[in-house]
Amino acid sequence: MKKLLKMEKYQFLHNFVYWCGMIGIFALGFFTADTYVPEVMGPAGGKASSLADIFNGMVYDSTFLLIIISGLLALSFGQEFSGRTITLEVSAGYSRSKIFTGKIISYLIAFHIMALVYPVAGCIRTFGRFGMEDGGVFFYNVTKAIVYSLLLNSGIFLIAILICCYLQDVVRATSVTAIIIFALSLYLGYGMMLQLPVAFLPVYQIRVVVSRNTFFQPAAILAGVIWSGILILLSWIKFRKCDLK
Repeated sequence: MKKLLKMEKYQFLHNFVYWCGMIGIFALGFFTADTYVPEVMGPAGGKASSLADIFNGMVYDSTFLLIIISGLLALSFGQEFSGRTITLEVSAGYSRSKIFTGKIISYLIAFHIMALVYPVAGCIRTFGRFGMEDGGVFFYNVTKAIVYSLLLNSGIFLIAILICCYLQDVVRATSVTAIIIFALSLYLGYGMMLQLPVAFLPVYQIRVVVSRNTFFQPAAILAGVIWSGILILLSWIKFRKCDLK
């Protein structure tokens, strides 16, 4: 497993698409940060008064980013099927369970980092405006946002992994992933306006988390665990049956 994770790390360090995504999302966060100052979490969120508000606001509003990031994940993972990289790992003697586990760990870590680059870039941009008046409050909010982002965004990123396992084609997997995440985002937006059930969506729960001060939020934890558990199970069922020879 350690060798597989090292291979995955090397792959991401030399992945042109991944680093282009990282740079693009950092630039997007850096240059749009000032737009969060007057309306930190939309019209009902009020004006930002601290660096923690900026971080929470950008996490709150990062739903649209998940379409881009999930598409990039599908593009990267889909290339492994189209380029038969995974086939080489099977031929090298690694078990499917170890390969699958290594992929899940490495892809989730890599793309969670990409997602967090967006609010970090915003904080860098607005640091001169707000400074660090209360470091304890800032780090509490950042820690809470990161923990729940890891839990809830996994449920979104695993959709891309599941689709790649089924389609095994980079173009189709990327297209279908983008369409599905876009549809979920549309449902969230219209669902909140029309008072449809949206609490089951991880993208809704992350908004609730950053809008509240309490750290322990059972509904968000439950949503993240259920989505991740089901998607990992479905992905594994398909992955172990893929023709990788």
